[in-house]
Amino acid sequence: MTFPQASSERDSHTRWLKIAAAFWLLLISAVALIDSVGLSRLAEQTQGSAQDAQVRALGLRVADLERQTEAHERRPAPISQAEFATARQALDERMTRLEEAAETRALAVDLQTLQARVNGIETRLEKARQVASVARPRAPVATKPEVPEPPFRVLGVELRGGERFLSITSTAAALLAGARLLRAGDAEGGWQLQSIEAQAGVFQVNGQTQRVAVP
Repeated sequence: MTFPQASSERDSHTRWLKIAAAFWLLLISAVALIDSVGLSRLAEQTQGSAQDAQVRALGLRVADLERQTEAHERRPAPISQAEFATARQALDERMTRLEEAAETRALAVDLQTLQARVNGIETRLEKARQVASVARPRAPVATKPEVPEPPFRVLGVELRGGERFLSITSTAAALLAGARLLRAGDAEGGWQLQSIEAQAGVFQVNGQTQRVAVP
């Protein structure tokens, strides 16, 4: 009879099916475990990458905030209305002083220019006067002929016979030894007696009238 053998074959086939099913279950479990581990690592890497990106973004944001803070600190502090008015007044006063200084310098330059022109005109006039004085013939200056000293000395006035005489003596002779009496019209050494006055004898010499005092 063949029934016991057939039952044994079915049991063996069933056992192998169970073994195969268990193997597939183990294989699927292993694959699932490997996938789970891979997914976990991938999730960790993804999370780490996201965190790194967030850190980099935060770093950039912090750097930008630091630059804005530094720019704000370097920005001049706002001034009040009173301070602005004071600064404006000081600026207006400085501009006024600068304008006055510019006008003063311009006036000084004009004065220097005018002075230079006046000096130039005076120089030309002086040169013209010099040229005119050189070109103009000079009139001869009339010089009086020199009157020589009388070659005699007057001793006094004498009255003889109602006529007045002038007593003279030569300068080279003694006072009395060379005494001579002159009346009007007489001459001595080119000196012609014109008249006898109380205090002088009037002589004509070289066309001129000369008075010789009487001592």
